[in-house]
Amino acid sequence: MAQNNGAQSVETIAGRKIVFSKGVGQTNIDELKWLTDTVLSNAKSWKPTGWAYIADCSEMKPVSPAEGGELVTMTKKFVEAGCKAFAFVEGSSIMLKVQAQKNTERSQTGIAEGHFATVEEVLDWLKKDLHI
Repeated sequence: MAQNNGAQSVETIAGRKIVFSKGVGQTNIDELKWLTDTVLSNAKSWKPTGWAYIADCSEMKPVSPAEGGELVTMTKKFVEAGCKAFAFVEGSSIMLKVQAQKNTERSQTGIAEGHFATVEEVLDWLKKDLHI
């Protein structure tokens, strides 16, 4: 069952060590802090073996520079908590793809990252290429 706060929702993928979030519309720093804490809570038991994070941004509006900074902080916290891969569902939005890539680059974590049009493509990539 999904947990919700404003523009954000979080759930786990049954049978896999994957946390999935979906955003709709405009988010803000408080919602991003909630998102970080909620994802970390859901993935806590997977730290020793690793886990993946999927962010469905396909219905989101671009974030502000301050919100982008919060996303960089989130990325670092996820990696410290055992996250092995970030995957972004961006639909056909070039703007969201560029923004997501920049935020991951700014985190300087070197984490595996993928950008996809659909959730199904992400799940396939995580299973076949990263064994998550």
